Amino acid sequence: MNYDLSAVTILKMLGYDQSTGREWLETLKQEKHIDLPEIYTEFMEKIVDCPLLGTSNLWVGNMEHRAPAHIPCTFYDQLQEMIADRKGRWSKRPGKYERALYELSQLPKEDWPKKVENYLVIGSDYANGMGQFGIRMDDLHKDNPPVYWHKHTDSFSMWKLESETLSDFLLNVLIEALACVDYPSAEYELEAKGWRYEEYFDLKKDDWVASKSVLKRYGIDYSAIKKYKASSGKVFCCYDEDRNAFFVGSTVEGEMSLSAINRSEAEPVFLDLDSLEFLLEEARLFLKDKDRDDLTQYYLYTKIPKTEVCLSDYCQADKPPQKGENGESICPTTAKKEPLYVLCSGTAFVEAITKAIEKKPKVTNEELTAILNYYLQTGNPLGTDC
Repeated sequence: MNYDLSAVTILKMLGYDQSTGREWLETLKQEKHIDLPEIYTEFMEKIVDCPLLGTSNLWVGNMEHRAPAHIPCTFYDQLQEMIADRKGRWSKRPGKYERALYELSQLPKEDWPKKVENYLVIGSDYANGMGQFGIRMDDLHKDNPPVYWHKHTDSFSMWKLESETLSDFLLNVLIEALACVDYPSAEYELEAKGWRYEEYFDLKKDDWVASKSVLKRYGIDYSAIKKYKASSGKVFCCYDEDRNAFFVGSTVEGEMSLSAINRSEAEPVFLDLDSLEFLLEEARLFLKDKDRDDLTQYYLYTKIPKTEVCLSDYCQADKPPQKGENGESICPTTAKKEPLYVLCSGTAFVEAITKAIEKKPKVTNEELTAILNYYLQTGNPLGTDC
């Protein structure tokens, strides 16, 4: 298990290995008359305008819910815009914030450093109290400078240390996005590139919460994981070379969630919640515990019309089809509005599983799949032996 990955290494492993943002960064350097740390440049070249970080704390250009695009700028540029916006109406806003802006406006710009230090603003965070992240302009020549945080309600000169190194800050931003703490943007983007997200779910406990023992089961040493802060709690990431899978997780108020990211054509790491195998396990538990969710009230759906399925096929239990105005059957859709097609009723599904388990208590999921396929082809859920 690899616990020591850089942000750029992770991007390359996920397939972001092209320097598509180089021109974007060159324009930024020329317009601001600045140099940029190599760590920042190498990372941003691969992530500019990319939906993977479209809802993150790092400005990458075209971001979701942001118009116009958020481009790194200097703190002095921001202050100059605020002064221009308020010019001529200082007296109407006599608060401390406005007075500080007014006093700054009365100074020649070359004297601003005596009052306020300048920063390259590279991102913002609205979840933890309206503020932004920046690198001191005097630190831009460093290979791996620290990153600071400025809260909008604080004085202009109050910037607090956010991360001792830019590399840790970028890794933090990337891992928080991969863990989908607040938004599923990274999941949708990676699935479009052939990756699969699997979230750990404990069927017996009917709970999404993982634990240190669950991590150990998958070869993860909790003490070796480096944790990074998120909008709430902590996030972490490690890489399993044997499975070619990333494990990402978050801890909030003592509870842990865990997801695996691996290639869609690979064997699932966890029990896939959108698979026939998951529903078979659900049915087994329902037959043992009648207090669990009753599968007979649902229908089973697939993304492609099928009369024969296998364990790993997409299979979802949802409400029965509805009737449209013209009597047509209307099926539910996935969370991404993809169409679903009826496989069979939950009643027939449970009947077939029940008969098979009664005849052979240790029947395998492969055998149960064969029984379900017999029903799909004959319409008789009770007409086959194990």
